[in-house]
Parts: sequence; C-alpha cells; structure tokens
Amino acid sequence: MSLFPHRVPALLSLPLAFLLLSTLGRAQVVTWQGPEGFASAKYYQVKVNGTPVPVYDTPIASYAVFDFTGKVTVEVTTMFDVRWVDVRPLRHNLKPVYTGDHSFSLALDQPGNLSVELNGRIRQQPLFLFSNAPEKDKPARTDKNVVWFESGKLYKDVRLELQDNQTVYIEGGAVVQGYLFANNKKNVTIRGRGILDGSLNREQVGNKVRFIDLRDCENGSVRDIILHNGTTWQIAMFHCNRMSITNARIVSEAGGDDGMDIFRCTNVTVDGVFAHTKDDCIAIKSGGKYPADHPTDNILVKNCTFWNSLWGNAVEVGFELYSAEVKNIRFENIDIIHVEDGAALSIHNAGQSHVHHVTFENIRIEDADQKLIDVAIFFSQWGPDGIRDEAFVKANYLHGAWDGVQKIPAGKEAHHRQFRGRVSDIVFKDIHVVDGQLPFSVFHGFDKEHNVTGVTIENLTYHGKRLTTPEAAKIRTQDAEVTIR
Repeated sequence: MSLFPHRVPALLSLPLAFLLLSTLGRAQVVTWQGPEGFASAKYYQVKVNGTPVPVYDTPIASYAVFDFTGKVTVEVTTMFDVRWVDVRPLRHNLKPVYTGDHSFSLALDQPGNLSVELNGRIRQQPLFLFSNAPEKDKPARTDKNVVWFESGKLYKDVRLELQDNQTVYIEGGAVVQGYLFANNKKNVTIRGRGILDGSLNREQVGNKVRFIDLRDCENGSVRDIILHNGTTWQIAMFHCNRMSITNARIVSEAGGDDGMDIFRCTNVTVDGVFAHTKDDCIAIKSGGKYPADHPTDNILVKNCTFWNSLWGNAVEVGFELYSAEVKNIRFENIDIIHVEDGAALSIHNAGQSHVHHVTFENIRIEDADQKLIDVAIFFSQWGPDGIRDEAFVKANYLHGAWDGVQKIPAGKEAHHRQFRGRVSDIVFKDIHVVDGQLPFSVFHGFDKEHNVTGVTIENLTYHGKRLTTPEAAKIRTQDAEVTIR
C-alpha cells in the first residue's frame, strides 16, 4: 500500500508524479512518488498546498523534494513533540506557525534548500525541504545519448560508465543504488530530480568507489540530483576542466563522506549546492601523481548551504596540496548553518603548493563549535611525505586543533621541510557570525620561510558588531601576517 494515497484528478496527473494547480493564487506544486517502501512516514508527513509529498529518511536526517511556483504553504506533522522550530538559513527569516503539539506550517514564496530543526536539537532527525522551480529543459527520452532512470522505480547495483556527449537523467521519484563514473570523456551530464542512493554497501563495490567519479573529463556537469546516505567521497572530480555542480543536494553522515572534492581541476563552478556531511562539505585539493605544473586553478563556489558534522570542515582547501600552485579560488554568498567540529573556513596545506589568491566573501556562519577561520601549513599523514603507518601515527599524532597532523621525528626536520609550501594573498571579506558563539581562528605557518602572508580580514562581524583586533576576533597567529580592518 502506498504511504501517500492522495489521489489527483486524472487531467492533472503526470506519470508517477503529482501536479496540483493550487487554489491559493496561481501556485503550482509538483512532486513524485518514489519506489514502494522507499519513502517513510516514521518521522514526518509533509503536504504542500494540500498535496502529500513523500519523505525520505537517512540515519541523520529526513528530506522532502518538490517543485513549485507562486506562494505555497508547507504543512508538517511529526512524531516529535514540537516546542520550537528553527528554519535555516536564518537569513530567510521564515517563522513557523504552530498548529498543534506535533504539527506546524511554513509559508514559502520562492524555491530553495531549507533545514527545519526541532527543539534546539540538531541531531533530532532534522527535516530538509528541497524545492525547485519546475523543470523546463528535460532531455528527450528518445535521445540515444540519454540514459533515463524512470520515476517510481528502484534500480539496484548500478555501475554505469558514461561516454562522450552522454546524459544520465534520474527522473524525480527514481532511486538509483550504485555509482556513475567517466574517464577522459567530454560533455557528460548527470542530472534530474531523483536520488542516487549509497545503500549499496562497501563490501559490494569497494571502499574507494565514489557516488560520482569523473577523471580527466572536459565540460561536464552535475545538477539537481539528491545524493542519499553516501559512505565515501560523493561528487569527485579529478584533473578535470570546465566542470559545474549546480543545485545538488547531499545528505549523509559517514566517515570520509566529503560532499564534493575538486581534485587538481581547473575552471570549475559550484552553485546552489546543499550539503550535510560528516566530513568536508567541499574540499579543493591538488593531490595525485599529476605533473607539479598542473595546478588547481579558477574555482568558484557560490550560493551554497553547508552543514558540516563531526569530521572535517565546512569549506576546505586542502589537505592534499601537491601541485606547484593552488590559485584563483573564490567562495561567495554561502550560508554555513552548522559546524559541529573543525573549521567553518579553512586552508590546510599539507604539501608543497603555493596557495594564493583565495577569496572568501559574503559568508554567514550560524553555528560553529570549534574554529571560524583556520589557515595552516603543517606535516600531516595526508601530505606527500606523510607517514600512515599505524604505530607511527599513534606515537606522533598531535592531539590538538587539527586532525591528521603529526610531529616530525627528531633528526628528520630537513627532509620534511622540503615538502612544505606557502600561503599568500588571502582575503576574508564580509564574514558574519550571525548566531551562536564566536569560535577562535588560527593562522599558522610552518616556519619563517614556509609561512602565511598577505592575509586581509575586512568587515568581520559577530552578532552585527564589527571586530577589528585579534583579541576581539579571537585570532592567534604564528609565522603569519594578518591584517584586520
């Protein structure tokens, strides 16, 4: 039996989808029925302008996805006794209307990605609302270059290698369990309103398999899909050029589950992504065995919402920085709604790269428990000279502000110093801590030669108050030059 038996007049129905022309103004609502048994009413039931919307559960959060135009009312009924509801990002200023001990509603007039959190407990199965404007440019299902996963169906053990000029379309309501990959291909696209599910366990596919693994590709894109319950790096791009990730939604809570890894790439845009991950929400890297003169260059990350859980950092450049240069990276207009450990904004140089011309601008931090800004150069197990032997790691691990950082064995200083790089010309502008506590920040060079220089912090505020001194901003520096204004 369907968990969502609401019936829609035949003239308004779409295949395995609901379409309601609301009587509230000229609003339109579109949602999709997933495979039988995949949706759940355990924690939440959601209606949008009276249309039931399926809810999907992961071990850390639930979510509902729908399209709409105009103004809509989202009605939520939950198993939890509701005394308080926070809707993030806070800048939307969305206030719930409490309609009962177990129910509330929200009024929306524009699509977006929201986190709905109950009773001040961020680990009490929050509800994510992922909404979009209706699709206008679906690929043709008859196109021989389109691989189509159909709404309402569950596809198991999918291991699909994309070819040149190929599009994978995961229709709303489709669930694909498996992974997608491409090597040295051009013009590949992965898109749709459907779900890529990580429930296929590691023993079946191997520990190093990513949800989406694109290597040496040119002009590729990932857009709109939902990545559900991943176990390792989820969207990974290695040595690619002219790539984009747009409006993807990532919901996971597993060790090493980085949301997006941009690895030795050039000319990449990330726009409008929501990521809840245990490890880094996004990490810009330059590791691997590519030539040193192949940089990480020209990366733009904008209009995103990030929730970083117990490992990693929300926004990360590092740790694996092996190329000669990592440069021209920009993060702008980002909401960081939670950082449960680690840093909100970080550059961690564990290699020999010169990291320069990186800008963080117009970023709002709502809740960060440990570090606000963290820029550091160090010897780490993740560097080109890192030592990963378990006995060595146990004996030399630095139990401090960073994960994976080691002390250098006596007499080996000169050897490891040659693998250290620099960080320079970094701008933090209009960084606003809008809620919660003020975390500390650290700028840490390795030594006077391998240092952090040319850092500018402009208009850093805490609850609206501008911070203009290291003491007020809780900043510590070592072998670093930082200007606050």
